[in-house]
Amino acid sequence: MATVQTLVITVKGRQAAQFGSRSQKVFAGSGGSIGRSEDCDWVLSAAGVSRVHAIIRYLNGMYFIEDASTNGMLLNGVALVRGDPASLKEGDCLQIDTFEMAVNIQSGNDALPPTEYPAPESDLSDLLPGSGGVARKPSSENLIPDEEHQGLAADLDPLSFLEAPLGSGRALPGGSDDAPLANWNHSPGMEDHFHPPRMVSPTIPALPEDWDMTKGDFSSKAAAPTPAPLPPVSPIAPVAAEATPPLPPDVAEMLRVVADGLMEVLRTRAEIKMNFRLPVTIVQRSENNPLKFAVTAEEAVQKIMAAPNAAFLSGPTAFEDAFDDIRCHQMAMLAGIRAGFDALLAHFAPERLEREADGNGKRSAFSGKGRYWERYTEHFQSLMKDPDDCFRRLFGDEFARAYEVQLAQLKSARKAAR
Repeated sequence: MATVQTLVITVKGRQAAQFGSRSQKVFAGSGGSIGRSEDCDWVLSAAGVSRVHAIIRYLNGMYFIEDASTNGMLLNGVALVRGDPASLKEGDCLQIDTFEMAVNIQSGNDALPPTEYPAPESDLSDLLPGSGGVARKPSSENLIPDEEHQGLAADLDPLSFLEAPLGSGRALPGGSDDAPLANWNHSPGMEDHFHPPRMVSPTIPALPEDWDMTKGDFSSKAAAPTPAPLPPVSPIAPVAAEATPPLPPDVAEMLRVVADGLMEVLRTRAEIKMNFRLPVTIVQRSENNPLKFAVTAEEAVQKIMAAPNAAFLSGPTAFEDAFDDIRCHQMAMLAGIRAGFDALLAHFAPERLEREADGNGKRSAFSGKGRYWERYTEHFQSLMKDPDDCFRRLFGDEFARAYEVQLAQLKSARKAAR
């Protein structure tokens, strides 16, 4: 039967709580769409998600994802090319806007019956030594030399062999020195209980095949046995010594605290820009700073310490980018506050209020300079009716304009310095 593949995509981390039951989507043998639009199969309501952000396709038992957004998306930390399908595998990680998603592919296979193999036509084990088949043990009859092959000059005294000195090299009856003769006994009956001692020859190492007898050196050094080889030196020790030791707990904790502090400052910067209706940083196809988009400090440190890739900044580059953004933000804030303050002073300048009072044409109960004070009082009361709008018109608009101008100049200077 065919394998049934089921694709399960789940939102990870703290952001899964805001979706509730919609934090997981199952695609069972079919494709679908992911986006902000209600027409999508999986709706993700977020500002950084496009109406149709991604398309899931199912073809030939495999799942593919296609980027259809304007803000881009990541697959295993690599930005996808818009319109190019990419295959999904078990354990992949997707990122849409600030949402990280886990990919799980489940398959169900029908169990196949075990294959039955025919029994062998013949038993070949008889061909193996010691099996009792073809290999046969030597016959004990062959171990006793044939008397017909003994010479007439052989010594007929049965005790003559015992009279010979041990180790003299005198041959046994029959002229054969094969190992099976060790069990042969032709001694007289009265000598059955006598067993001559055996000489144990020292173990001599085997000679190499290319050894030349004409060039042999019979000194004690040549006859000495080859010493046992030393145990091999394990290469693990030097490799372990060269490996980078883990960070001490205090250093790791300091790194986490620094990352958490930077992330908090960057979040505050984003909130200030949103309050003044300034554009904020969004997820790009490449060179995203984990300190700006990670949910926790641990996640940011993990991505910073990971191997470099095109999707995220890593190592010192991520920290340098964060500190540069904070430095530029502070300079732009100073320029914006000064510009907003100047605009506020200009709005309450006496000359301006006098021109408005003289050109109003409205009759006043006061004469002379008293009418200017009356005009100021009316103007101040009108401003206090809507403090938020007053702040935006008198300070916020000019602050935002000066902030953007100063920030653009600082970024241009930073790019030129690189």
